[in-house]
Amino acid sequence: MNPYILWLLALIPFYLTASNAFAAGKAIVLPGSHQQGVDLSDSPMSTTDIIDWEITNNDIVFGSYADKADNERITAIGYMYNQKLEMNSGWLENDLRNNAALNGANYEDFFLHFSEDTVIAEVDKSHGENTLLNRKPMIVGYTASEDHAGFWLYQQPPWEADVFENFEQGGALYVYHAEQFDRLTLKFSQFASGGQFWLEYPTEVDAHGQVSQWSALDLKKDKTLNMTKNQSVLWNLPSDWVRATTHDGSGASYGGGQYFGSTFVRDGGRLYVMRIRWQGDNANDRPRLKEVKLRNSFPVVKLTDAPETTPDGKVICQWRKIRGFDVSADLNQDNYLSQSEYKNRTNKNATARFRWESRVVPFGRMWSQSSSWALANVANLNYLSAVHTYYQQNWAEQGLNGAYNDDSNKLLGGNQFYVHSGGTVQELGLEAGSTEADELYKAQFSTFLKSLAALNSDALIGLNIGTANLLGRNGQSHLVEAGSLYFREHYVFPSTGFSGYSGISKFWDNSALAYADQSVIFQATTRFGRVQFFGGSEQNWRQDQYSALTIYYLNHHSQHSYFNQWNNGYVYGSDNTTADNFWKSGVPKNVAYQPSALLAVDLGEPSNLIPESFEAIPLMLSTSTPVPADYTIVGDSSMNEMVHADLPNGMTHILPTYTYFLHQSERLVVAGGPEDMVLAREFDKGRVLYRTDFHGKSASFYETEKLTVVLDVPMKPVDASGNIGEYVTQIEIGGYEGLFLLY
Repeated sequence: MNPYILWLLALIPFYLTASNAFAAGKAIVLPGSHQQGVDLSDSPMSTTDIIDWEITNNDIVFGSYADKADNERITAIGYMYNQKLEMNSGWLENDLRNNAALNGANYEDFFLHFSEDTVIAEVDKSHGENTLLNRKPMIVGYTASEDHAGFWLYQQPPWEADVFENFEQGGALYVYHAEQFDRLTLKFSQFASGGQFWLEYPTEVDAHGQVSQWSALDLKKDKTLNMTKNQSVLWNLPSDWVRATTHDGSGASYGGGQYFGSTFVRDGGRLYVMRIRWQGDNANDRPRLKEVKLRNSFPVVKLTDAPETTPDGKVICQWRKIRGFDVSADLNQDNYLSQSEYKNRTNKNATARFRWESRVVPFGRMWSQSSSWALANVANLNYLSAVHTYYQQNWAEQGLNGAYNDDSNKLLGGNQFYVHSGGTVQELGLEAGSTEADELYKAQFSTFLKSLAALNSDALIGLNIGTANLLGRNGQSHLVEAGSLYFREHYVFPSTGFSGYSGISKFWDNSALAYADQSVIFQATTRFGRVQFFGGSEQNWRQDQYSALTIYYLNHHSQHSYFNQWNNGYVYGSDNTTADNFWKSGVPKNVAYQPSALLAVDLGEPSNLIPESFEAIPLMLSTSTPVPADYTIVGDSSMNEMVHADLPNGMTHILPTYTYFLHQSERLVVAGGPEDMVLAREFDKGRVLYRTDFHGKSASFYETEKLTVVLDVPMKPVDASGNIGEYVTQIEIGGYEGLFLLY
């Protein structure tokens, strides 16, 4: 008998008793929006059934459930975004600020700031449109009485709002802002013709944080002339203005105080509030409100002869100024320059009055109209401590095992900042968008995540990382030791090629992570698959899932690799499929997309060998030295060390996969890179095959002539539905086809 077969037979008794331990890990991403549906056999599934299915049929949830008990039934990973804080405060910002106050820290030190007035390109002016970045207070509303919950003016102005209609019952106008402010611009649809107005602010709060004392504000200038003009109201910043909530925390819709429909305010979130009262002898004299705006802290700047596109090819919509803050002029360190401090500042090119106005904001590089990012000072130890405290409590309350950072590439580099003038970050002494600032901030970010992991030794710290090899010149080598679980979004295509920007020969960084006891979620999609090129039929879906799962198995490491199948989009959830995203409508997406029948096929443990006369695949890296090269060979799949000068200390340990060429064309695209090939990997109960070309993603390669492969021993093929056939001595395999063979 063939010695190779004898060797496999010697292993069988052990692996028969332990086969379940070596099954593919399975993951789902961001479940939610569950709705009643049917499974693939048309059996009805309630929302409870679907959640039970997701938890029972997966090992990790990259996301979380609303119910703590559900999270505790599985390894659930929440969400975090450590390199930014929102200018429009949410619960994270609220709790971090409370933590800072309790521990004598300066919340403003949790941010990065520009030390000089800075003009940066804005590539999407819709980002931040509905936030204080564009002069909009977090909440504007009015009340009918002292304890009325309030009417929220959430509509886009002009409003035509009769905000002082109930002034005799204590009705008033309220404006909420995340930070202190020293002016409001008021516009009226009807001007006052008599009466008077005044502003009040909280000076004391109770144990719940609710306002217990209001004080009248001393106005510096009323440019509205008693609400008879559309103009600004200005004041000197009071030293006793405190953050507060205006609701008693009872959740009562009536009688508990003002919250204007905001659960954040209702449940104790604190903001800076200004209350505006009007009173007159004749109610008909009262003004009507059209709009309220904050100071224009981040003005649009008109430039002549300025670039029209950024270096990364984005069209520049407009230029925005972020004012610098002169820290040395802030003598009492209250994060605000009084008139005297401002006048005597040494840096005249720093014109911010409030330090928060100088926060480092990537205008146009955020997410949406509601985004209001500012970069966090991840090197600040008080920030680390506050974040640790927040998540320690948050994870315990939700039953989570940790959290993941969703976009680790949005930092301080040229992909986020294109500076026209200024740009020096006070905490770094370097210019935003520069390579030097990017590298330093990357290192600080990685150190922050490592420190957070050390403080939460039992928690998983996850990162959503890119598709490029982490250790290559297109990758993010600073993240190699930063987390314990890595999500590779839209990573595996049904037509994944051998090399290129990414590709199977460059997937070995996952083996390096496995060597370091770190885990990876391989997300497969139908992009560049049969579904995209030829339509979403059942056959195309099943074959795409089969190809993707095979590619996963070529790179799988037991206990460290997880498989997730999705469609071709970036919108996640557990809602039902439609004709646009699956061959069958009404099936819960995670149930539909997971190739359960194929995952049930028991391949056993990777055998860690290459059959005699076959060749290990070379492993490639995009390198920078001695000259930039995309296909530098740094080792092969049988080695446990990758060697190149660009790697940390010139070498990286990996867990080898022993993936090999079962077939390779004579024609090469680059050295070590065949034009056409069949890749294979041995398992103790079978073998996986995948036929691909060098670059991948080619619609025409799907139509290439099938290749006949003679097997060294008879094996049983598995079809795309998970059915196991009879023994055969040869198989035919087409372009981008995956195949399981069982001994």
